[in-house]
Amino acid sequence: TWYYTGGPHPGWGSQGAWSALDFAPPERNLGCQASARWVTAAAPGAIAVSENGMVLQDLDDDGFVGTGWVLLYLHMDAAGRVAAGTTVQTGDRIAHPSCEGGVSNATHLHFARRYNGVWMPADDAQWPLTLSGWQAQADKAPYDGFLTKNGQTRMALEDWSAQNGLRR
Repeated sequence: TWYYTGGPHPGWGSQGAWSALDFAPPERNLGCQASARWVTAAAPGAIAVSENGMVLQDLDDDGFVGTGWVLLYLHMDAAGRVAAGTTVQTGDRIAHPSCEGGVSNATHLHFARRYNGVWMPADDAQWPLTLSGWQAQADKAPYDGFLTKNGQTRMALEDWSAQNGLRR
C-alpha cells in the first residue's frame, strides 16, 4: 500500500499547472532515507534523463523531452536508479523514492506529466491523470485533492491512514 499524500500541485517549482501528485511508500518514519520500495514505470517508454533525483520518461521515444508526453518521477534515489537510454515497460523499476532532487522534507514520489513541453493539469478534462484506474481531481488549494475509482474516493492526506492508502 502506497499513500496518497499530495493532491494536484505544480509539477516543477511553485508556479504553473497543478500537474503533480505525491505518494509516500508504506515504510514509516523514514525521514529522508531512501525507501526499500521501488517506484515503477507508469507506461512504456525510453528514459531520457536520470540525474539529480529526477527521471524523465519520453513516451514518444523521439529522444526529446520537449515533444509528446513526458513523465516526471522526482525524488528518486541515485542507488539503483534506472539509467538514461534504457527503455522500460509498464511496471519496470525506476528507482527508490527518497528526498533527492528538488525540495522535500520526507521520502516520497512526486509524479507529474507534460505534453509538448507544457505541464498538464492532473484533472485536465480532456486528458485526466489516471493511475491504475484512479483518476485525479484537484480541490481548492494545491496539495489538496482526491483520487476516485469505481465509486471509491481517497483524499490526499499527509499520513498513513487507511483513508488514503492505495494498492496497485
